[in-house]
Amino acid sequence: MSDDDKPKRTKSWREIDKMRDRSGGSTRRDSRERERFEQSTGYTKYKTNLERLFSGGGAQLPEHLREKADPTGEISERDEERKKLYAIEDPKAFYAAATEFLKKTKLPDDPRLLDRLLTHPDEDVQEKALTRLEELHKAGTLKVPPALSQRLASVEIDSGDPKIRKRAAELRKAIR
Repeated sequence: MSDDDKPKRTKSWREIDKMRDRSGGSTRRDSRERERFEQSTGYTKYKTNLERLFSGGGAQLPEHLREKADPTGEISERDEERKKLYAIEDPKAFYAAATEFLKKTKLPDDPRLLDRLLTHPDEDVQEKALTRLEELHKAGTLKVPPALSQRLASVEIDSGDPKIRKRAAELRKAIR
């Protein structure tokens, strides 16, 4: 029997795809390209802006999305007020401005501002800030500011209300 008489076996597409997957040359090149792209400055800027946007760290939405998300401009106005309040360095001026801010708006989700409100002389404001921090922690969305555990420790010592002291101690232990 000659070679022409034997039936020639052709490979199925599945077998051909398996052979391509085993080759390995293209995956190394793809991973090298991906690494180069991830190390580029454009990619790192993109990732840090996304992180800031979703963590509330100050990045702003693009203009076309800002109009859809906040058509009245109320949210952006409140954010500006919150940023101005946080920027006040003098404690007495901060306490006065914080009292006015809280009369107009509810407590924000900004852990840095809540951290500073823990030192407010009004224990009602302290309790509200502590409650909001506890809610954020339970929800798993609390990004703990560097000085929060120290601030909670000072609230444990300085607060005249034993309930606030106990809650501050519990939150401090929980965020460790």
